[in-house]
Order: sequence, then structure tokens, then C-alpha cells
Amino acid sequence: MIKKNSAIKFKIAAVLVTAVLATGTAFAERELIPGYATDNAGTIMRDGSGNCMRTKNWSPSKAVIVGCDGVVLKTSTESYKGGATGVGATFLVPSASLFEFNSAELTEQGKEDLAAYRAKIKPELAQAVAAVIIGHTDNKGSEAYNIKLSKHRAESVRDFLIEGGASPSILRVVGWGSKDPIASNDTEAGRAENRRVEVVVYGEARGLDVMRFPSVALFPRKSSKITSEGRRLLSNDVEEAKLKLSRAVYIEIVGHTDDVGSKKDNQNLSELRAWAVSDTLIKAGIDPSKIMTVGVGASEPIASNQTKEGRAQNRRVEVLVLGRKK
Repeated sequence: MIKKNSAIKFKIAAVLVTAVLATGTAFAERELIPGYATDNAGTIMRDGSGNCMRTKNWSPSKAVIVGCDGVVLKTSTESYKGGATGVGATFLVPSASLFEFNSAELTEQGKEDLAAYRAKIKPELAQAVAAVIIGHTDNKGSEAYNIKLSKHRAESVRDFLIEGGASPSILRVVGWGSKDPIASNDTEAGRAENRRVEVVVYGEARGLDVMRFPSVALFPRKSSKITSEGRRLLSNDVEEAKLKLSRAVYIEIVGHTDDVGSKKDNQNLSELRAWAVSDTLIKAGIDPSKIMTVGVGASEPIASNQTKEGRAQNRRVEVLVLGRKK
């Protein structure tokens, strides 16, 4: 009896699908994806052969959906080299005029001095796709303490720039401690010169180096634990990119998910995946003080979430490499 009912339902569904294809108009109200018919959940429908169902508005130019009309899922790591025009400007702000010794709180004189810098770089910040604020210290104190102090100082400069109208979304902060001196630490004058904050402004997105790791190759679905195969692939890719990553001014690791699940769960999962890749980079020898991890959940898809292949494409981790120090 159950089998009979199931067969009847299947035949009714087949008749409805045939009728719709014949008229070419019944899916017009549900054409959420240009050129393709979608169901009430927004998923692209498929015919009996598994092909994505087209509407009368379909054209070859609309064949861009992963999983439909021969558009395949990318499962290998992609690497994009940024153009030479990425860096718009670099500004050096001496910390000696901004902070008291051993402090990350801006002095009144420091605020006045920084206001002048802020006015100078405001036009660049208004057009920037990203700006990295790098804190530095001299070599007095432990490495861990200096990194913490340098980051706090960079954060103070970031907050001051935001108060002046800079967009928080484009500002990144890192603390390098005493790792990148520009003068000798053997004299007080040299140490004062090393206590500084740099603001590196990136004017164009094409100037950023990007590595994109598809999560489908690294993680089981709904998991942030890297598979043994994923570790092998990631290890090979990291080894090839080691020189680029070691020269980076800043490395941002961004985790992404598809849109299945709650916003909160996807946010947490994307963060965990970013951290997993970050741990792998650090174990491979990349300086952890340059790395920032962030999860954006399902907010930045690169493929349609209306097919399983597209959702797999969106489950990924991206490594943004800002700057190339010599």
C-alpha cells in the first residue's frame, strides 16, 4: 500500500513537472537564480536526469552556477598574485611622541601629533580597501610582553583613526614587538626610533595576494577538524607559499560556510575553520604575530547556495596576504 501511494505521488509530480516545462511560465515567480527554476526553499530544481531545470529566460551567459550546465566544483587550492599597485601609502608614526614609556595610552601631545597624521592619511583611508596598523617596540622586555604592548599601541592608533571617521571594517591591527627594528637597539636614540607605529594603506583589492583553500578538500561537512588528506594538501600548499607568507606584512585567515544552518552556528564553524588553518601555518613556521583569524559565516558566497556543488564551493578558507616585505 505504501509503495502504491509513493508511486502515485511520483507520477503526479512527474506530470506537474512536464506541464511546467511545456508552458515555460509556471516558474517565473520562483526564478530566484537567473535562468533556473527554484523550489519554495530556493534550491534549483532538477529533472529526471539530474540536470538543473532552466526557465525560458535561460541563456548560455547565465550558465555560471556551480553544479549546473557543466560548471564544476573547484576542489584544488587557488592562488592569486596581487598586482604591484596594491600599496597606496605607508605612514610611520614615532611612538616616542605618542605614548609614555611602557604604556599604550595616548598622551595629550601624542593625540595632537597623531591628529596631524590622521588628517594627512584621511584621503587614502577613505579610498582604501584595507589598512594595517603595525605596532613595534624596542628590544627591552620579553618577546611576549613586547608583542602584547606593540599590539595595544597599534589598537590605540586604530581607535583614534576611527574617531576621526575611518571605517572600522578596513582597519587591521598587529603587534610585531621588537622583530623589525629600523635602528640599533644599542643606544637610547635607536631604541626610541624602533618604538613606532606604521600604517600601511592598501588602495586596491587587486594588490592583495590571496590563497583560497576549499573546505571540501580540508574538512568533513559541518566539521572544523582537518582530515588527514586535507593536512597533506595544506602542507604542500603552505610549503610552496612559505616565502610569500614569511614576507607578508599581515596575514588574514578568513573562514566561510554555506548557508545551511543557523547564522550563529555558521559563524562559529567559520571561525573554527580559520583557526584550524592558522594553527597549521604556525606549525609550519609562519610568524603568529602576523596572523589574524576571522569567520564570516555564510555572508560572502562565491557560488550559488542553491546547489549542493555551490554550497561546497562556499565552504572554504581564504588566506589574504597583505604586503611583501623585502
